[in-house]
Amino acid sequence: MSAPRIAALRELAGEAELERRDFVYEATEQLRRFLDANRERLREIGPIKLVDDEQDPADSEWYDEEQTVEAVSEVVELYNLADILSWFVEAARDPTNHLVAADKLAEHEEVAEEPHDEDWQAGLPTTQQETIAAQRLWQLADAYRTQIGDQQKQVLREFAANAEEVLSRTGDLVLLDEESDALVLRSDGRFETSLDLSDMPNGTALNVEPHRVGLTVTDARTVADVYDPTDVLQWVTDALTERYPAVDFTAVYE
Repeated sequence: MSAPRIAALRELAGEAELERRDFVYEATEQLRRFLDANRERLREIGPIKLVDDEQDPADSEWYDEEQTVEAVSEVVELYNLADILSWFVEAARDPTNHLVAADKLAEHEEVAEEPHDEDWQAGLPTTQQETIAAQRLWQLADAYRTQIGDQQKQVLREFAANAEEVLSRTGDLVLLDEESDALVLRSDGRFETSLDLSDMPNGTALNVEPHRVGLTVTDARTVADVYDPTDVLQWVTDALTERYPAVDFTAVYE
């Protein structure tokens, strides 16, 4: 098989992986919003058997014969989001076969009401308890930091997609123009950067001719990995203010 075909396939695979990550992220956020918005209803209903495997979304833990899945993102990896939501519809149409029987649910609730075992950490030395607490706090902070970062990346991607129409009228915007660091928001919603993208995954550098010599064309996903999305959006407003000093940007146009 020829090298150009293999190279093209690898580039396609890299782009497919980026799209897959986008899809998983967006599907995860949609399912999480659905579960969070209906948490009280799910608690009231109790366990729901959506398919032959037993899954319980009432407490965001999903069960089957082989494993317990705790993260919503893992659920999206295992099941199609459209199927998950349709299973709720099917359950409503046939509640007898999808809801746990009242007597079994009562047994489940009685067990849940039993007093919990004593805190297993209580017998540990104080320094060890503090270490475990510090580890847990670090893990929480890191998880929420990652979540915030993912949300910011998604915001920048949505901004670039929604801004394409108006960018076609304003033209390219120079966001950074330093000797070792240049960033341009193109009129087609893509970005051009002076950064070396050769070490990043295939598909990071787009096969598009740059408008400025020495720059490489990429997209919002890559820019969000390299720059703080909040800074990028600030640079956009700064660039517009500098280019159009007479414009009142607080004015609202219908």
